[in-house]
Amino acid sequence: MVESMTMTEMPTADDPDAFAVALVQAAVDLHKTEGNEATAAHYNDPATIDGQWYVFITDENDIFVAHPATPALVGKDLKDVMGIDGSMLGVDIAKATDAGRWIEYLWPNPENNKLEQKRTWTIRHDGYLFAAGYYVSWAPNPATLTLASKDDPVAYTHDLVLQAIAGYEFAGIEATAAHYNDPASIDGQWYVFITGENDSFVAHAPMPALLGTDLKDVVGSDGYMLGIEIAKATEIGLWVEYLWPNPVTGEDARKRTWAIRHDGYLFGTGYYEPAEVTEPVMGDAAPDADDAMEAADTTPEAN
Repeated sequence: MVESMTMTEMPTADDPDAFAVALVQAAVDLHKTEGNEATAAHYNDPATIDGQWYVFITDENDIFVAHPATPALVGKDLKDVMGIDGSMLGVDIAKATDAGRWIEYLWPNPENNKLEQKRTWTIRHDGYLFAAGYYVSWAPNPATLTLASKDDPVAYTHDLVLQAIAGYEFAGIEATAAHYNDPASIDGQWYVFITGENDSFVAHAPMPALLGTDLKDVVGSDGYMLGIEIAKATEIGLWVEYLWPNPVTGEDARKRTWAIRHDGYLFGTGYYEPAEVTEPVMGDAAPDADDAMEAADTTPEAN
């Protein structure tokens, strides 16, 4: 690869693959001439974001030193970054060598705050990792998306939220909200809730009384300000744990929710931890087979 590139040689964004490679090479060249600190400072400046285009950098230990679009990642290990679909995205990106490689994944586009398919060029130089990429619109038919097994509740949670976002992109917010306000959309412990740009609920099938209210005003039965915590979700998602009524049992249970923002809306769903089983004391009658089957049918799915 050439050591430097003049403006006349710089490809245009009309050839996004070549442009991404050139952006990364420019960052490598700056690293060579100005050093680690100056390069990191330059690419941490939000002014370096040009629409969908930006460069991110990690050091020899895969710790982010520059990410202008998501500054909260600076100081964190790339390998700990999960994909929007729950995949080990950071581990995959960290496999880059000095030969460079392309990787594709779902990620928020800073130009429009939407999840889109990103194609990223990443390369190692002097142990550091340099990367840049571009986005392609993502609007699949939600009916064509495959959901993970409920036996893996974390993966299923991710997939259910992505299916809701795909529904929004495919049919718009009115149709999507109507779908997730329908009690028929509740599947045992599973349901999707949605809030609008001002964090007001637009969909919540188990508790329609929440519609129009502010998520940030929602408090758990234990007094936990869970709505404020969920509202902290960004375009890369957030896990929150709290007590909440399980629609299967009607009883409060520990819930683990994943929420993510997309185009200003917040989409969330989650699963409930199984209730603790109390061992029968000596002399307690054991349940008969029919009672045991009934209990199994109403037990929330396990983590």
